[in-house]
Amino acid sequence: MRFLSAFLLLVLGGIAAAAAAHVALARKGLLPPPPLAATWCIDEKFAYLREVPLEQFTLFAIGSSATWRNLDMPLLERRLPGTRALNAAPCYLHIDQTAYMAEFLLERMPRVDTVLAVVAPRDFEACPASQRAFFDPHLGGAYLGGEVPSWLPYITGLRPIYLAREAIEQENLPPGPEAVALDGRGSSILRKPHFWRPAPAFDPVCYEGLAALEEAVTSRGARLVVASLPVMPEWGERFDPDGTLVETWLRDMRAALRQPETLLLDGRALDWGDERFADPVHLLYPHHTPFTEFIARAMAGQAGS
Repeated sequence: MRFLSAFLLLVLGGIAAAAAAHVALARKGLLPPPPLAATWCIDEKFAYLREVPLEQFTLFAIGSSATWRNLDMPLLERRLPGTRALNAAPCYLHIDQTAYMAEFLLERMPRVDTVLAVVAPRDFEACPASQRAFFDPHLGGAYLGGEVPSWLPYITGLRPIYLAREAIEQENLPPGPEAVALDGRGSSILRKPHFWRPAPAFDPVCYEGLAALEEAVTSRGARLVVASLPVMPEWGERFDPDGTLVETWLRDMRAALRQPETLLLDGRALDWGDERFADPVHLLYPHHTPFTEFIARAMAGQAGS
């Protein structure tokens, strides 16, 4: 009994200490969002999606930060009458993970008739099957539906090291002007250049992920629109001077997409200079707007044809 009592006190003490740490971080504004994926920008998007009426939207964008940071969703609503648009994209996703999250959201968004994904070569660099399901859909569904309290993922996915690391990183962020521009529909556009220059790498399995995305969308009676980003000249000169790498990538995407209603847009139609890019995967504010205009014109043209 003495051992059991000591063990019980130890467990209760650990729980109390963890709870106190969460409360302390929350009071300082340093508590990360509930750790459904244990990646800040993914969990932050889940927290955002929990607060919006998913059932009211007719179009949502999904993907990596190539989607999250490069779209003007209010413009899509203006250019496509009757559209209610939402940017549901988090960050870091590869295309197979985009398919996984799109299928998850489509089950909760019955009015959606269009799914939009903005892609860059980085979305296709690695698609191991073991990493496709990057969050628990049962907990994620209950969390988005408000069926469980917002604190539950902190308990079921207790990650003290992750919480401490993220809190320290947030506390050490340098003060300065606003780094992003928000569009009120889930997009977050970069305002400052970055020096990230990802070398291209392609996993052939990722094209199966693109096909899975198309299947998930069309099986719900919706249309998939995939738009590649314009090529940043500096990146192209370094990694693809003759253009064959991006041409092959687009060709392989076309081969993976089978449905006639699917729309694949080639961002190379926008011959832009480096000054429009934060880095090869992200546009600088306000250049996301003409890029979105390019997408909207193509979508409206197909709808009217």
